[in-house]
Order: sequence, then C-alpha cells, then structure tokens
Amino acid sequence: MKIDLNLFVVFEAIYCEGNITKAGSALNLSQPAISHSLSKLRDHFGDPLFVRQGNKMRPTAVANNVVADVREALRQLQVCLAQSRQFEPSISRKSFNISLHGTLEASYLPPLMQRLKKEAPLIKLQSSRRVNRSNIENKLVSGDIDLAIDTLLPVSENISHTKLEQSELVVLARKNHPDIQSTLSLDEYLAQDHVLVSSRSVGTSIEDFELARLGLQRKIGLRCQHSFSACRVITNNNMLFTITKVTAMMYAQLLDLVIFPLPVSLPDVDVHLYWHNKVDLDPANKWLRNKIILSVSEL
Repeated sequence: MKIDLNLFVVFEAIYCEGNITKAGSALNLSQPAISHSLSKLRDHFGDPLFVRQGNKMRPTAVANNVVADVREALRQLQVCLAQSRQFEPSISRKSFNISLHGTLEASYLPPLMQRLKKEAPLIKLQSSRRVNRSNIENKLVSGDIDLAIDTLLPVSENISHTKLEQSELVVLARKNHPDIQSTLSLDEYLAQDHVLVSSRSVGTSIEDFELARLGLQRKIGLRCQHSFSACRVITNNNMLFTITKVTAMMYAQLLDLVIFPLPVSLPDVDVHLYWHNKVDLDPANKWLRNKIILSVSEL
C-alpha cells in the first residue's frame, strides 16, 4: 500500500508538539491540512493514533510503538538528502564499482587504495572485470558501474571522459634472452612468440591492429587474462610481452625483467576515465574521479 511520506512528518510533529495547531505552526501548515493528514494516517494504521485529552493530543499504544521507527526513518531520509548535496569521505560507507582493464589493475589500484584508505577508510571499492566496450554506456547509465577506465573509445554525448595518461608501448623480456642483445630489432621482435593479455577470448589487440596497418604480423604463443601471469610466463622462456611503459616499469622491478623500446613506431596508448553525465555533479562520484586522477598522475 502506497503512503505519502510527508504524512509521517506530520505524525512526528503531532507526537512532539502534542497539539494539532502547534504541529501546523511547526510545519507551516494550516490546521485543516494537519487534520486531513492525521485522518489519512488513522485510516492507514486502523487506529486513532492520538486522542484528545483537554488541549493535548495523547498518543495511543500504536503511536508509541511506531514513533521510534518513524523518527529513525525520517533521520535516515534527512541523511540521504544531505549526502546527495555533500560527501564526507572520512565517514562515508559508500561502495563504488569501477570497470578497469586487467592490465591496469596492478599499477592503478595500489596508489589509489593507499589514498582511499587514508582519506576514506570505510569506503569499499570493487574493480569489476572489464566491461565490453560496446556496453560501457549502458552499464554507466544503469548504475551497474560508477566509472570506467579504458583506452580511448567512441562514446555518445551522454558520456564524459578525461585522459588519465598517454603511455608508449614497450617490450618486456627475461634477462639474458638468448636471441636479444643490447637492443631489440624489428626482425627479432617478429621472430619471437608473444604473450597477449586480453579479457576477451577472441579479437585483435591494439598493437596487433596497428602492426597489421603496417603490413606486419607477430606470432601469438599465449593469450591470457592478466599481466602478472604474462610476466611470470616470460621469466622462464623466450616469449615477449608488449605493454605500456608505466606498467612495464613496475613488473620489471618486481620480477627482474628487461625493458626494450618497441622496435616499430606505433601510436601511444591513451587511457581515459569515463562517467555518465547524470553523475557529473554528484559529490561522491566527483570525489572518486579526482582521487583516481591524482593517483595516476603520481605513477
């Protein structure tokens, strides 16, 4: 059964003031309006709720039983309305869901979480599996995800985005690779087997697409989902892994790998942060966007 929430504001005012006229004055409503609201509440509860004793309206047992829940519900509503206009990260328990390319998690999440735990210790962040590019807008508008981080994508005017970084592609290889000396030539690059990291089971990577435009093709020996897995693989064999420089520097330090410049000129990879226009001014979403931008700028 639907009921106007404003009726509970009237209920709480009558309970607090003990008088219909005073309740109307507190709410800036006329006495007939208060009486009409009380009549609706009585119909809803099947109880008089308040009975007149002299010039006072005394609550019935039913009114006494529900007043605590009514006050708590009104308080929660006030908190919700206040939070829609402002955001206090230090006390917020909000959960955020972002779509993040798997190859970026290891470099993006550590500095971001370090910042969040310091400034907003109660906030929860979920990095979901990367959303299909064609479905990002639907996921953002439905609220399934709050933000998306991906390469530059064609999006409608309903989606806002900003560039987080522009990173060149480099090549990771194990130390003392038998076929590579101090530099990596294009012939050596194309002669080796390569690891391709993708959340999709099929499809061409950005680098393979750009190589094909130059009439070149590399040999994919392994297709996997995570960059860390790819790096662990190449520590024990002669395969190569092409990845953005920022992420490559992190893995090279962790796993004692060697970074080589890509021996062919390919476009840099632009990584963008995406959100729907409906949350452009939302304080919580805006706050998280700023934290992501700051965290990436420090990489």
